[in-house]
Amino acid sequence: MTTTRPSLETLMNDPTVSYPLKAVLLVWWSRDPLDAANDAAALASVMGDRATALLEQRHGP
Repeated sequence: MTTTRPSLETLMNDPTVSYPLKAVLLVWWSRDPLDAANDAAALASVMGDRATALLEQRHGP
């Protein structure tokens, strides 16, 4: 089964998408797409690690 990814227009018009994500999309849209994708992956990794650490602090491993 293939999932359909939302377009930029769909994300920008979706009221449930956060303002910070919309701001990043607007700024990064004109960048080299590979550079932007690599930066997004690094950001996701760092924030995922932070979320895990905070949850472990509150609830244990």
